[in-house]
Amino acid sequence: MISRRMLHGISAVFMLLGILVLTWGFRDLPIDERPEWMVAETVIWPLVGLGIVEAGRLLRMVQQGLRVTLDRTRLILHGVPALAICVLPAGSFTNWFGPGTVWSLLDFPTAKVMAAFWLALTLWAGWEVRV
Repeated sequence: MISRRMLHGISAVFMLLGILVLTWGFRDLPIDERPEWMVAETVIWPLVGLGIVEAGRLLRMVQQGLRVTLDRTRLILHGVPALAICVLPAGSFTNWFGPGTVWSLLDFPTAKVMAAFWLALTLWAGWEVRV
């Protein structure tokens, strides 16, 4: 039987592969044609909006006497890679791994936006409410 931690690790790898596959079509775009400001705009606003809504919901649950716990494994295995893809400047993965590698696809705005939603959903699903 697969443990919960192993399942989170496997799903994190599949999320990363999904982002790489979806950005494969943009691999020929030069780095200077990737609008950094647009990526920041599309990354920040979904996170801020979902964060405010989720924080309010969790505070209401705590006020009702429910116990809210954090799933650290999910946040580490899914949140850290998604956060890294979101916040690293365009060209970081290309500089580290080379322009012809699959990892350079993570520099594209599309990958950053998808990683932002991945991070938002990870933060949303990382909390467990118990009676």
